[in-house]
Amino acid sequence: AETAAPAATPAAESGGAKASPVAQRVAADMGVALGGVAGTGPGGQITKTDVLAAASKGRPGAAGALPGALSNVANASVRRLAALNNIELEPLAAGRPLSALTRYDVMNAVAQRDGGQAVQATYLAPAGWNSAPAAPSTSGTQASSGKQAPATTAPTTASAAPKAPAGALQPGEELIKHTRMRAAIAKNTASSLFTAPHVTTMWDVNMSGVLAHRKAQKKEFAAAGVNLTVTAYFVAAIVEGLKAVPAANATWTDEGVIIKRTYNIGMAAALPMDQYGMGGLIVPVIKNAGDLNLMGIAKQVNELADKARSGKLGQDDLADGTFTLSNYGTSGSRFQTPVIVQPQVGILGVGAVEKRPVIVSQGHPLEANSGDYMAWLPMTTLGFSYDHRVLDGATADAFCAAVKKALESWA
Repeated sequence: AETAAPAATPAAESGGAKASPVAQRVAADMGVALGGVAGTGPGGQITKTDVLAAASKGRPGAAGALPGALSNVANASVRRLAALNNIELEPLAAGRPLSALTRYDVMNAVAQRDGGQAVQATYLAPAGWNSAPAAPSTSGTQASSGKQAPATTAPTTASAAPKAPAGALQPGEELIKHTRMRAAIAKNTASSLFTAPHVTTMWDVNMSGVLAHRKAQKKEFAAAGVNLTVTAYFVAAIVEGLKAVPAANATWTDEGVIIKRTYNIGMAAALPMDQYGMGGLIVPVIKNAGDLNLMGIAKQVNELADKARSGKLGQDDLADGTFTLSNYGTSGSRFQTPVIVQPQVGILGVGAVEKRPVIVSQGHPLEANSGDYMAWLPMTTLGFSYDHRVLDGATADAFCAAVKKALESWA
């Protein structure tokens, strides 16, 4: 028989309703908001039987449908998140099938109910946002296009739990207020991970050809006033990858996948760290990279880098990216799993170029051959994070194979 817990935990008192641990687990699994369940246990405690009764009879506490209407059942993780935050799913769905709801919808409902800010759909703040603290807003999210994104309204039937007060600082602690840029990065990276199912594939690339070509062409480029950086080669290779797999240069929508016919390649660039080790991130965009040769790409890389260093990047320099390059190898990193810039489909990370021992095969790559030898080659590792709603493992690898081929074809 079920016995009452000696004392209700904070999680058991959501919306003022005390519930036994078993009842809490059942409510979370079935998507039942405890705030709408009447308890029949000792002292009005909610029991497992109460939760099952509320769910089966369709009481207001039921946050989702039960078996028997499986086509209209919310995802289990959505039901659990809604139950833990006392959010009812039927009002939130507003006529849509419950199966269409996402954790993102629930997060926005909680934020709106508690007086917070809706999760943003953009990734980075415009240039100059790293100076003032973030201002809270409850009227929706301002997208990068300048249009007002609709805010998700929390159902009026959900009992609003008071916001927990910020913890008092302990001796030796210091509170650093969020800058607008840091707040935007935090919201939008989290939003991206909740929006797109991320998968990352890793590919090793021999950079011998790129380095040899750069060494041979550097003086000629310099005579034209252009600093030929390795970044230009990565951008050119990305264009070849996008041509091979057009779906990597796209945007997911409920109606279908929008393929972009222009290649606007963003370059994630870190800003200098402050005294606390916190910096920032901006993504200037090389426009129409598919129409440029290596010289043209290198010129745009130089111009955008100069603007970034002098703080002169404008909104147009940061807008309309269709794919992003993150060259974290410049800070010494070999592997990372970069976060996709929404609403793009992929982001290619590039690790440090370093000499590694590599077996050079003279015959079949998987069979021993007397001519095989070991060489120390300049290698890098690509980390391609992609939206699994659009790309699958094979198509993502096809993109990486095209990028690898382009990088290894320079001579």
